[in-house]
Amino acid sequence: MQSAEVARAAIGVVRKPHGVRGGLKVTLYSINLKTLQSLEQLFVNTGNNWKQLTLKSCQGYDDFAILGFDEIADRTQAESYRDLELFTNRDALPELDEGQFYLTDLIGCDVVDEQQRSLGKVIEVLTPAAHEVLVIQQGDQETLVPLVDEWVLDIDINNSRIQINSVEELT
Repeated sequence: MQSAEVARAAIGVVRKPHGVRGGLKVTLYSINLKTLQSLEQLFVNTGNNWKQLTLKSCQGYDDFAILGFDEIADRTQAESYRDLELFTNRDALPELDEGQFYLTDLIGCDVVDEQQRSLGKVIEVLTPAAHEVLVIQQGDQETLVPLVDEWVLDIDINNSRIQINSVEELT
């Protein structure tokens, strides 16, 4: 979720085009609308390189927004952004209070159970409608863990470590 050359943080994922003027409906990660509105530049990773987008309009609520960009003029252009993640420069985001984190901070964290046994690393955070879900990979195996207090016991961003209930309890 971060580029090698510049620290970038994922702020959301494009779900679909919105309207005929190139708007994008975006599911937001752990960023609020006010913070998003303060950003001027966002980025998408096209696979080969980073493309910079200039934010011209932003509206929405809760966990989604309708965004307009200078570089996207119509629905046809907007369609090419479907399912791509939007990023901002990490230093453009406000500092958080103790115990708070951005979802992108969870990527790469080591995951352990109550007995401190390694369960793998977080490789992705899914954002379905109800709550976020951690995708934990250990070897070839992936495990999905809901990001809710019932399953996640502790998140220590400073040490890149997440403690969860035993995986056996999840099955």
